[in-house]
Amino acid sequence: MNKIIIFIIFCLILLLFAYIHYQCKWAKEVRQDIYNKKVKHEIKITQISDFHSNKLKNLEYFRKKILEFNPDFIILTGDINDYGVEKKLNRAIVFLKELSKLKIKTYYITGNHEEAGPMLDDFIGKIENLGIKYLKNDGENLIIRENKIYIYGLSYYNYSFEKYKTNEENLNIILSHYSKNVRDNIDDTMDIIFSGHTHGGQVRFPFIGALLAPGEGYFPKFDKGLFKYKNSQIYIDSGLGNTLMDLRFLNRIQFSNITIKRQ
Repeated sequence: MNKIIIFIIFCLILLLFAYIHYQCKWAKEVRQDIYNKKVKHEIKITQISDFHSNKLKNLEYFRKKILEFNPDFIILTGDINDYGVEKKLNRAIVFLKELSKLKIKTYYITGNHEEAGPMLDDFIGKIENLGIKYLKNDGENLIIRENKIYIYGLSYYNYSFEKYKTNEENLNIILSHYSKNVRDNIDDTMDIIFSGHTHGGQVRFPFIGALLAPGEGYFPKFDKGLFKYKNSQIYIDSGLGNTLMDLRFLNRIQFSNITIKRQ
């Protein structure tokens, strides 16, 4: 009887490790609709966040789902690279090379892992050579199917709104790796904030959600998903990677295909 119990426990442990490995390495697509009264025609955005130089096991699925969705542009909301170690930097660049082959306009902002590492300038140079637009406390105007869009990207540590120059007519999109950097400086003109950083807590439980998220503390409100905040909306993607260790529970790594629709 003892041997049977030990065998069952061993099998359960193996299943748990297999489940966690699957949650950490096989990405899933999340579809999200956001409504805004400024939108004349649908706008489609793919958000990729917190890749952390991961090794995706289903890269072809990832590419296929983005191509099927056919976004107007892609946003990379920080921590794509992981602390500037050369091996990890190269892994992140290989991933971004595959992404750049899709020929879709892409915007990038830094996260805390990139800015804290020693190879940021090297990383930025490589991604700009891939045609990826780096927004460092700066913005850009777009017109997509009669929609006037202003997209503004923040740095993580030395973030600034000094160059935030827009109007209430534009659909104003803010990219901020950590949503609190915007929440603490919210402006009524800011329509939609796209963030990451929290990883959705990595470990989640039914009815409870995340137990702990970086910068948000225990049982965080702003862990993952869409939130109403004052006159703005915040969407937090839980990311394609992990930090410290490969650990995900009820929170599989993800990327988001987002449709902004007329309210």
